[in-house]
Amino acid sequence: MKDKKTFKLRLKREMQWYSFLIVSIIALVLLTYIPMLTTIKYSFYNTRILSFGGEFDGITNYKVLMGNKAFIQSLGNTFILALLSLLQIPIGFILASLINGLGRGKLQSFFRVSYYLPNIITGVSVVLIFQVVLKENGGLLNDLLSFLTGHKVTIGWLSDARYSRFGATILNVWQNTGYAMLINLASMQSIPTEIYEAAEVDGANSLKRWLYITIPNMKTCFAFLFITTIINGLSRFTDLFIIGGNSATGRPGGSLQTLLMYIYQYSFEYPQYGMASAGAMILFVLTFAVTMVNLKMTGFFKKNND
Repeated sequence: MKDKKTFKLRLKREMQWYSFLIVSIIALVLLTYIPMLTTIKYSFYNTRILSFGGEFDGITNYKVLMGNKAFIQSLGNTFILALLSLLQIPIGFILASLINGLGRGKLQSFFRVSYYLPNIITGVSVVLIFQVVLKENGGLLNDLLSFLTGHKVTIGWLSDARYSRFGATILNVWQNTGYAMLINLASMQSIPTEIYEAAEVDGANSLKRWLYITIPNMKTCFAFLFITTIINGLSRFTDLFIIGGNSATGRPGGSLQTLLMYIYQYSFEYPQYGMASAGAMILFVLTFAVTMVNLKMTGFFKKNND
């Protein structure tokens, strides 16, 4: 009898805790899991109107996508832009190393805030800023290159399909390097100072301490930044959409159309929800595969097993 009463009291106490989670669980199911399962379903259907069924087409949508030149181009654009965005990691690491050398005072705090500031600016504002910086005629970057080279430089960083990926990368790296710097700096400052002191006693100069102590101890940080940067790169949309004149075609010449923009195009501009859902599933599989490969390469699973 006493055990039964104790059980009821414990169950009542636990139910009180679960009641705080129920709203989040319901929201997660309704807004994440159900749409995800619906997307999987629609990827095998030929449907143009949501909630009105459609004909079961098997893997036809996937076959059409893999034979579509625009989709293949968007796939290539996605990987190129994602790989180029990785430049923010070494740049952020170098900046973190320089800032860390200033000591933990007000000067370091000033530079931390200054470099991170672009990260909190909205994507629309960043694009508007860089439309001036990267303008073909009279742009700040072209004016600087003209001054350095001694002749007029008129590169259409955002208007020429040959250079647009580089222009979009400059924009992306400027906005996100501050985040990479902050994560690198936090990881760098977590390395025990005793290691540096012992190396200094043994005669290691600043460069050797940086090469043989700092960099090897940053592997976990680099792996984390690699995964998050690649995922963000594969799902890039807002800035590229605005650069293209609020169009998902990836102007100029489709050079900036990513997989997410292609999915958006067939969801809202030319509604073919079966095609859009199949594209979303391909994007999910690619993101998952890249993440798993990186985790395996960095020894994440081996550490957990140990």
